[in-house]
Amino acid sequence: MKDSSIQYQDAAPAEVSAAARAALAPFAPRWSSHRGTVGVRIPAERWLEAFQALKAAGFDFLVDHTAVDYPERTPRFTVVGVVMSLATQERLIVKAHVAEGASIASLTPLWASANWAERETYDMFGIDFAGHPELTRIYMPHDYDGWPMRKDFPLQGHLRFRD
Repeated sequence: MKDSSIQYQDAAPAEVSAAARAALAPFAPRWSSHRGTVGVRIPAERWLEAFQALKAAGFDFLVDHTAVDYPERTPRFTVVGVVMSLATQERLIVKAHVAEGASIASLTPLWASANWAERETYDMFGIDFAGHPELTRIYMPHDYDGWPMRKDFPLQGHLRFRD
């Protein structure tokens, strides 16, 4: 079977616009192009700054915002934001690695839609978004102990049912 892991490099793929390259240049980007999708990894401590630069460069729509759990890796999580320029239809997947127990800046100052997405990511993975206006659970009960989308979460959950 062919290796499907994503490879990162310093040079941006040819399909990345000059505007995106210029916006992300100050953030030590590591670029990838995998199965027709362009991605870029940036340092977690510059997360909000990078998205501010992208928004100023015309990436005006936050398509998605979530996380992926890699329990065997340090740092454990990859936080993912997908942005798009409505004018050019260019789309970028922006990623940052975040350690368990660490926080990453909230994107709510830039996009109101980040509010719900960050609450969902917090509720399912336990990732803290610094500066979020109301980082509380939205699916699980407020007193629930655990993060259901983590790969080490018990398949049976934590609930016990009685007849």
